[in-house]
Amino acid sequence: MGDCGGTTKKKTMDILARPARFGFEERFEPQSNRFTLTGCDHFGLPARDPELSGKFFEQILGGVEFFRAGYSEAERAAKKSRHIFYHVGAVLVELVEQRTENGYPDATNPNGENMNPHYAFGTTAAGVLAFKEHLTREGIPFAGPRRHGSVVSAASVYFRDIDGNILEVVTWEDMPASEIVPVPPGGRLADWNALKHNWRPH
Repeated sequence: MGDCGGTTKKKTMDILARPARFGFEERFEPQSNRFTLTGCDHFGLPARDPELSGKFFEQILGGVEFFRAGYSEAERAAKKSRHIFYHVGAVLVELVEQRTENGYPDATNPNGENMNPHYAFGTTAAGVLAFKEHLTREGIPFAGPRRHGSVVSAASVYFRDIDGNILEVVTWEDMPASEIVPVPPGGRLADWNALKHNWRPH
């Protein structure tokens, strides 16, 4: 008959009792899944022009094209949306042609008040600092590196792609306090409207 939720309650209390800082090794420890799910297969982002957005992912995030669809004459005749898959490290990102000029971020976050949804890519502490310099060279505005409140074992740089999707590069390694940019008054990690840009490939 089970224990009327006793085990679940204990697990919840154990999690809540953990200190705010815990080893980043634990962050990446695979957990068993009762439905045999293995993780994120891919995620899709709306793109006004998948080709142009793909260049952003190639040149800014080091993406490697894997597969594309919707480009053949038959697919275009059937009005199939163009979409291109890119590998970004171990993550597969699908850039999907949107049907309207106004994108998903324009509709869901017009005043830049929300940071969700956002999409994060992991790296090392040195990788975050190098990526910050990379964004600077590319003329792409960003916020950070910033801590996540009480989660002091993580530091992130936030920015947006050319379609306004909010992206993040994060590390769970230690980073020198001198490299951390304080969160501005009000507690918002970034002024998302200030991170809009018109980057073009080179």
